[in-house]
Amino acid sequence: MSRSGPFFTLAAGAVLAAGLAAASVTAAPALRQVDAQATAPPVEVTTTPGQTASPQQTDSTQTDSTQTDSTQTDSTQTEPAQTEPAAVDTTPKKADYAGVAQGNGGLVAIAVRDGRAVAYFCDGRIESWLKGTAADDTVVLKGRHSLITAALGKGRAQGKIQFGDATWRFVAPLVRKPSGLYRATAVVRGARIVGGWIVLPSGQEVGRVGIGGSGEPAPAFTPGSPVDYYGVPLRPQEPDAFLDDLAP
Repeated sequence: MSRSGPFFTLAAGAVLAAGLAAASVTAAPALRQVDAQATAPPVEVTTTPGQTASPQQTDSTQTDSTQTDSTQTDSTQTEPAQTEPAAVDTTPKKADYAGVAQGNGGLVAIAVRDGRAVAYFCDGRIESWLKGTAADDTVVLKGRHSLITAALGKGRAQGKIQFGDATWRFVAPLVRKPSGLYRATAVVRGARIVGGWIVLPSGQEVGRVGIGGSGEPAPAFTPGSPVDYYGVPLRPQEPDAFLDDLAP
């Protein structure tokens, strides 16, 4: 027994050593795996200087940028087209013009009222009443055997008058009372009397009075006062009073 004791002791030690060696070999791969994860190189991410971003942050930034571009595109597409402002009509609502017909010496008077216009041309021997429209800084007026076309602007009416076969140009500046156009009417024994006057700021005046198809130069006229025509009182009125009644 004393001889076998050491033998068994040595044998038991050998078996224990072998078992420890085997356990060491089995556990080694797990430790290497942990070491490999701990020492793995980091993923490289390209950023601008001074910035640090993870792969997830980079993807989110690209997504936001794409969404922003899409929003900008949609905003551009839905923006309403710009339109030019409408033109403003500068034709005066109320204005009176009076001037001289060049080459004739007669006078021309035009009155504008809210898009409508009346005019009178007279040189003492011939006369014509005209009626028409005022728009786009232009007047067009028609009368019996007569036509007036003129441009309005810069404080005057400038154009031409056609009377029968004759044509004269004129420039008629803006005027204020008592200058301008006047008209008077009356009925005597069934006969209608019509008188017309044009007064310039210089005091120059011209007019005619017609009755029963004939006429003659009008008596002198003082604005605001009646005119005696062979015992018949005529009361000349401004355009506002006869604009609607005038029939060329």
